[in-house]
Amino acid sequence: MVTPAFLKSSKTFYLDQITVMFKEQLYSSVLSFGSVALNLGERYPEHVSEAQQVTILIMCGDSAYFTHDYVQAESFYRKALQLGKSLSKGSTSKECVPEDNNDIKYKLYLCLMQCKKPEEALNMLQSIPAKGRAVRTNMALGKLYKQNGMERAAITAFKEVLKECPTSMEAIESLISLGLGDTDLQVFFNHKLNKMPYSEWFHNWIRALQQLFLRDYPSALQTLNTLTDHTPLKHNRYMLHTLSLAYTLEGNYEEAIGPLLLCHRLEPGNMYGMDLLAFLLWSKKKLLTLQSLANRLSDVNYNENRPEAWIALGYYSLLMEPTQKGLSFAERALTCTGTKSYEALVCKGYLLLGNKKAQEALECFREASQLCGNRFEPHNGLVRCYLELQRYRDASTVANGAMKKLGQTPRVLTMCAQPLSKEPLNFSKAKSCLDKALQLNKRHWPAVLTLTQILEEEGHYDVAVQKLQEYADGGPTRVRFHLRMAHLLSKMRSNDEAADHYAITLRLDPNNRDALEGLDRLDFRTIMVKEEETEVTSRDIGVSPFNIDDDYQEEPGWVPLNQFAVGERL
Repeated sequence: MVTPAFLKSSKTFYLDQITVMFKEQLYSSVLSFGSVALNLGERYPEHVSEAQQVTILIMCGDSAYFTHDYVQAESFYRKALQLGKSLSKGSTSKECVPEDNNDIKYKLYLCLMQCKKPEEALNMLQSIPAKGRAVRTNMALGKLYKQNGMERAAITAFKEVLKECPTSMEAIESLISLGLGDTDLQVFFNHKLNKMPYSEWFHNWIRALQQLFLRDYPSALQTLNTLTDHTPLKHNRYMLHTLSLAYTLEGNYEEAIGPLLLCHRLEPGNMYGMDLLAFLLWSKKKLLTLQSLANRLSDVNYNENRPEAWIALGYYSLLMEPTQKGLSFAERALTCTGTKSYEALVCKGYLLLGNKKAQEALECFREASQLCGNRFEPHNGLVRCYLELQRYRDASTVANGAMKKLGQTPRVLTMCAQPLSKEPLNFSKAKSCLDKALQLNKRHWPAVLTLTQILEEEGHYDVAVQKLQEYADGGPTRVRFHLRMAHLLSKMRSNDEAADHYAITLRLDPNNRDALEGLDRLDFRTIMVKEEETEVTSRDIGVSPFNIDDDYQEEPGWVPLNQFAVGERL
């Protein structure tokens, strides 16, 4: 009797069922049923052939990856790669290689990156022959090469990306940051972008990036503002991030906050650039805004696999009080992905500095400077670490190296002066740097502060006060200015004027401890002066200073200790 066709067993039944479940994204079912099929294939290869096993292994690997089980996914891919190689060597059947081995290697790279094994991931990509590398492979190689300081190899990889995808903005930005000029880039655009409608923005954006990395910040900002003012791109998050980065590189943190805040308000779920925003908010001590940002990013980062939320939490804890918990946030930011995050390294460096761990902070800032040598913050962090360790010569070496990379800007010149200001023999060199900084920007507060500290050390209080006055004449003043002025005036025994500045400080910041302590010191000094005057007067008239009439009237304007009212001095 002949068996009906519908009762005959199918040689592709297991593969067909797994394929259907995979297409329907039933990943858990693929993993469970796939494991059964693979076990049966080892015993009954006539029902699940080795070629089918390779395909099933790949689908199981994809399913494990999509369910975030990266270790298991890596295991499936390695088995598929090994079985595929043995099939291609030992069989002539067309069925033997169901998927390109290079594609499996790329998937292995993704798993290794998720498992925090960047070196193995790089080796896996490099094992793909150059002629067999897809665009995505070259992009991944370019990023890893750049991260490891292999600039020539990175340029080659990114160029390969542009040959196929000339509008890849990430590849273009990476090549410009690596020093590629306009002439080199135009080779990839000639006759390929003729059909792009409204292509003017694209060329303006490239010009802005080139100006940015050539440190022509005013021109870059002007070009970027033309892209975001009254154009369809005014709310584009990428353009807003680039504009904020330009302000950051220029050192104008206050202006840099605006574009990223706008981006966050327009797209609350957006993570791109929020790590930079967290740094800027911390730099300007905007506690409430930073707290709101950290809370929002924590809600969005439900998988806890993005560094931005952890960086925001780290900076928030640093602004409140540097603790071990803040360091754990920075650690999570560094380990939640396989790639090194520049902003996470800087955040951890500042947290270590805040916890008096300057030696450990050095390593973080050193790595950050290797990743982004055009940013000021890691160089400044290194200088601060060396100053904390009293290694002034090393601090000067780092600062001078930064000046070669970043140019003679006010903040770089001030950074160069800070190590020199620690040793009296170098005061003249420090003042020379600070004078240059103030010639470029007379309102650069760190330069004014460092210069007045040197003048104070030299005993030139009047000159220091004059420098502060020149700073005040240029615009509005803040708490730090009035504290510094009060401190110098008290040194000059100008108690009334010093009290005026302490009072202004308290009006701006009612809980400022330095101002309160300064006022107490001034009042104590005034009491001592009054007692001396009273003692002299009493001796002249033959009356004991401890037996003065209760009706004794202090001279107008003098206020006893702890009875000073801020409004009375103003």
